[in-house]
Amino acid sequence: MKLLNLLKDKWWIFVLVFIFLFSYYIRSLNIVPDRLLSFDPIFQYRYTYYVANFGHLPAWDELTYYVGRLIEINTSPPLMLYVTAVIYWLVKSFGLSLMTVATYMAAIYGAAIVVPAFLLGRELSNKYGGLLSAILIGTAPQILVRTFGSSYDTDQVVLFFLILTLYLGYYALKRKTVYSYSLTLIGFSGFLLTWGYSFYSYFILIGFVVIYFILNSLIGKEGIKKSKFNENIKSSLKELKNSIIFLIALLVGFAIFAALNNENIILHITNIVGFATRAEAWIVNVSIAELQPFNIFSIEGWITAMGRFSIGDSIIDISIILIFTLTIFFGFIINYKNKDNRRLSFLLTLFLIGIYTTFKGVRFTEFTATFFITLVAIGFGSLIEWAKKDVIYKTIVLGLGMFLALNVLQIGLNLGKQLGPDMNSNWDNAWNFLKTETPEFSIVGTWWDPGHMINGIAEKRAYADGAHCGNQCMYTINDRITDLGKIMVTADENESLKLIRKYQGDSPKVYWIASDDLIGKFQWLQYFGTGCDARVEQRCPLYIQIPEQSRSVDEKGNIILRNYGNIIVFQGLNIPIPIYVQGINGAIFDEVIYYSQGNVTSFKMNETEKETLIQTLKPLEKQLNFRFTNQSIPLTIWVPQHYAYIVIIPQTLRNSVFTKLFMLEGQELEHFKQVFKNEQVKIYEVI
Repeated sequence: MKLLNLLKDKWWIFVLVFIFLFSYYIRSLNIVPDRLLSFDPIFQYRYTYYVANFGHLPAWDELTYYVGRLIEINTSPPLMLYVTAVIYWLVKSFGLSLMTVATYMAAIYGAAIVVPAFLLGRELSNKYGGLLSAILIGTAPQILVRTFGSSYDTDQVVLFFLILTLYLGYYALKRKTVYSYSLTLIGFSGFLLTWGYSFYSYFILIGFVVIYFILNSLIGKEGIKKSKFNENIKSSLKELKNSIIFLIALLVGFAIFAALNNENIILHITNIVGFATRAEAWIVNVSIAELQPFNIFSIEGWITAMGRFSIGDSIIDISIILIFTLTIFFGFIINYKNKDNRRLSFLLTLFLIGIYTTFKGVRFTEFTATFFITLVAIGFGSLIEWAKKDVIYKTIVLGLGMFLALNVLQIGLNLGKQLGPDMNSNWDNAWNFLKTETPEFSIVGTWWDPGHMINGIAEKRAYADGAHCGNQCMYTINDRITDLGKIMVTADENESLKLIRKYQGDSPKVYWIASDDLIGKFQWLQYFGTGCDARVEQRCPLYIQIPEQSRSVDEKGNIILRNYGNIIVFQGLNIPIPIYVQGINGAIFDEVIYYSQGNVTSFKMNETEKETLIQTLKPLEKQLNFRFTNQSIPLTIWVPQHYAYIVIIPQTLRNSVFTKLFMLEGQELEHFKQVFKNEQVKIYEVI
């Protein structure tokens, strides 16, 4: 009987446990032992490894931004690292490696987000709203893609504490007790140890207090009545005074905790204010793909901002986003009619902050999705309260909730099956070469974004990486990125060499990486290195990478033609001949860089050779239904050995150091000796 009563009264606990377990399951489906996602997870793992072995963070990281940078709570919040290390100490006797433990802990941290999501949703509506909030946040693709097992990064714990501090802050501002204040201070202290921008939720609470004061003054508890305006103002000012006292007390407590951890609270405040107002001050933020803007006011943008619940079926996708939007709308309407200005103010704050956050780039839609999902859940809970007196209405609303729950669970499960660590043998072999075949204190350079792998996998010093060092480095992140761009873009090898030596320090050897991913990223190398912006300036053409689309074979099965859109590559001669076809006209290119018996060769034709070649290719005209023009295209085409794609090289980049490193295998360079290569990665010793 007691068990039945427990199930009847506390059934929501069992549902919440199921949501947590399901959220963990979809995050752990593709965990691979001893394998993490590249980039930031490698950075987090490297510091966790240090904590697990020495019991504390290093005071100085001498690998990153060589000659290194200072390690502080602000730049390297330690909470996740210490928790993971403690769990590792507890389970390592079972034979689990630290990296494997980190992958499973990342899935647990991601699943744990559902707990504060439930608490916030329930506080702002009821247990139905709390459960829907947990389900949606636990399965939202826009959140899931950054919080799954192999992605051992701070996103999981940041979202956990963001939602938790919003819940605790709202709870404390509503009750204003010592107990609620203490809980809030604990929550914010944990956030301080988790994220350098932990004041994000504090500023949201400030926004809530301001909006609550305005609504209380204008509307009051009895609606908009002119006769009550003065009374509303007095009541609102009293409420505002109490809220300001609480916020100041919270800030003081927060500052004391920060000081005890040798942290400057002012720095945390300026961090969030600086990024919110001028993120581009550190130019790396301009180039990061995840920080690129998107249009929230388009259908696609709105779906993304709402968590990207999409299965590819337009009817279901539109139905979900329509239900979400209407539920948010009804949440506002119902709370307005109930004259619950406190709750209404918080909803409005989340809505406005959510929209503003999207302007900082796609990267932060995990926050926006969290805010909008919370609004959806609160609206759903409010609808349940509104419909509870009518069985039919309540059944309809519950049915709507079940429809959403079943669909989002399926969406989360399907996405979870696709997530996992990146597996690339070409890069694995490159890192292994650098780790085992180069001197211990060597320094490795390339563009900035592989820096974490250079440090964490190759275990070598790096010129730059994704860990912002601000003004802590001998040269700032802006200096480094500008110089890295110049090194690759310039046609003057001596200029590159001079900049490379600038950061060498006491490293005995310098190794340089040229990789295929930089073909697509070259816009940023060129922009930061020379100031030439291909987005708006025609004088700054870029490499154009075109994948193979089809091919034709002869009667013996030999490949004769490869199709790359408007360009075909004829392989019937001793060298591949790229031909640009537009309408009925075809034209050859001035130069082709290709491979012959494994060696790269450049073939640049003079006028006589062009005429001879066109006459040789004349039979193709009838077969392909075009005619050769006498004019050639003044561009270079690089045809790699694998033929999976070709690259158009503009004249302005033909002699760049990157072209010579990657496409020409070091030819025409005197100070770069190739020591490793595969089809994606080429490594040179700088001599």
